Amino acid sequence: MARRIIQFNILLTALIATFFPGGQVLAVETYSEKDRILADIAFQYAAVGKSEQAVKILNQVLPLAEANPNECFKANPLVKVAGGYILAGQETKGKQLLKEAIQIAHTQTATGCSGSATSPDESLLNRAKKYAEAGYYSFGIEIITKVNNPVSTPTTLAELAGHYAKAGEPEQATKVLNQAIAIAQSNPNTLYKTMTLIVIAEHLSQGGQKEQVPKVLERALESAYAIDEAKSRENTAMKVNQMLRIAKQFAEVGQERRAIEILDQALPKIRTFADKRFPIEKPSQLVETAVQYAALKQKNKAVETLAEARTAAQAINGDGLAKVAEGYAEIGDFEQAQQIARSIKNVNERSRAFSGIAIAYAKAGYPDQAVKLAKSIGNPDFTFRGIVRHYLQIGQNDQAFGIVQQWNLKNMLSEVAFAYLEAGQPDKALQIAKSIEPHPDAEQHKDWRFPSIARGFAKQGQFDQALEVAQSITDKGYKAQALIAIAEQYVLRERENKKLIEKILSVLTNSLNSLFGSSNKNKASEILDQALQVAQSMTPER
Repeated sequence: MARRIIQFNILLTALIATFFPGGQVLAVETYSEKDRILADIAFQYAAVGKSEQAVKILNQVLPLAEANPNECFKANPLVKVAGGYILAGQETKGKQLLKEAIQIAHTQTATGCSGSATSPDESLLNRAKKYAEAGYYSFGIEIITKVNNPVSTPTTLAELAGHYAKAGEPEQATKVLNQAIAIAQSNPNTLYKTMTLIVIAEHLSQGGQKEQVPKVLERALESAYAIDEAKSRENTAMKVNQMLRIAKQFAEVGQERRAIEILDQALPKIRTFADKRFPIEKPSQLVETAVQYAALKQKNKAVETLAEARTAAQAINGDGLAKVAEGYAEIGDFEQAQQIARSIKNVNERSRAFSGIAIAYAKAGYPDQAVKLAKSIGNPDFTFRGIVRHYLQIGQNDQAFGIVQQWNLKNMLSEVAFAYLEAGQPDKALQIAKSIEPHPDAEQHKDWRFPSIARGFAKQGQFDQALEVAQSITDKGYKAQALIAIAEQYVLRERENKKLIEKILSVLTNSLNSLFGSSNKNKASEILDQALQVAQSMTPER
């Protein structure tokens, strides 16, 4: 009933505004940032056992979430509300809302709508990942499996398996992984099946489950071999591309011999490339193969393959030679790389080549040469950004920050700050964030970085510093988000304590929970009360 009333009021407001533009219109509240924040607060209230307070807030948010006129963005808010109801003990209502949300996401995904290049289905999977990261595995799995996307569901399950492994639950991790593999292998599209299995393997590597990677890669390779080259030349190129990805993954988990075998199989296929529509494909794939050979200490094969790549690149127009120059730099032959770069006539292509060489110097551990070459290029900022991102990727944050400061790369300060945050250095991240001067035309408020920094301090157990950051935020939305993040860390500590107690002395669980758990619960509740006060003071969107 409430849903119909709100939808009618929205329609009525629009009609009055259209036909009586001079008249006074009574604004109707719509689902907004305030309601998103309230849904998060309700979820955390439920997590600390304050179900009555949680349900009260959810009942306030639900009609607005259901009446959201933007169908493309409707599913995710409903899932947040559904999760709150389930955690608060109203499972029937929550599961019905979850079912509705997933159906809406499916329908809207089929229309092709998206937000920030993310479909409604993918948006729900991202929400499921957040639940899993917070330790709500069963809820995450329920969303992931019900979304049932043939590609995204298995890859997201593989990420979830990593969370189980990190939490010390290897049996559950294996179970979820096997489920992911089974879904991926049921995909009738051979290319998508191959790509999905490769992504699963990549997630396993990133999650520290490297012992599981080879069996997944073998299945991916089997699927890659099944790609029918006779159907089109594009199929051959796609098959080779997947084979090279698989070879690289094998090398990264210590299966060097298997990687070399796959490269040896891929190389003859690359030599057959002759499609005029994709002239760059042949030299590019030859360069990639050569670089992988070099990483596997197959120097002769690498040099021979790069020579082939150079010949192929010289026969076409475009940036083929720039890629070849980068390839020589990647295998450590900087003299040959620069010689090729200097021979390139097109100015932009030549600059790209030297930029790639400079970044390769940084990767090889020659920072001085990298900087010297970057300075000599017409657009050095692009090259310096590439060098900085390399250092951030390998965890050399101080080196990256030094270059950012030296060359005044202000637009990279946020990336560096978040890298420090990821490395468990919220104090350094805060120092950098405070130094950033907002651009006058910036769409985001200057405080947007601080909720993550507050969470970073809380993760380290530095709750006083986290609260100090939260209280310094002037934007109400970001302030509430920061407070919620801190409360969430208290809840997480409460749950970890409970698990530890149950493992050590199950008989004394209740008494020990009162000693270790209640203080975290109480602190979380206090902070949620603050967050609620801030959120309720926000002006709703009309």
